[in-house]
Amino acid sequence: MKQRMSLKVYGQVQGVNLRSMIKVKALELGLVGYVMNNNDSTVSLEAEGERPALEALMSWLRDRPGNCRIDRLADDWSEPTGQEDNFVIKY
Repeated sequence: MKQRMSLKVYGQVQGVNLRSMIKVKALELGLVGYVMNNNDSTVSLEAEGERPALEALMSWLRDRPGNCRIDRLADDWSEPTGQEDNFVIKY
């Protein structure tokens, strides 16, 4: 069953290539949506796909990929919108 996950990532998450790594992982998992930096030094992402793939992305982030330091993940789940057809980095 497809779902939409909104995720905010807290910690040392900007300037460490995290958005690019998230994009690669999301595409690998067959997800669509976007990732972007926020003015409060966090990273946000919106992703849609099968629940196990979304949970795999969260689990991968909990393993702290690359040189980032993730202190906390804040997630929210909803019905998919079907508006995206790719996973992109928003600037």
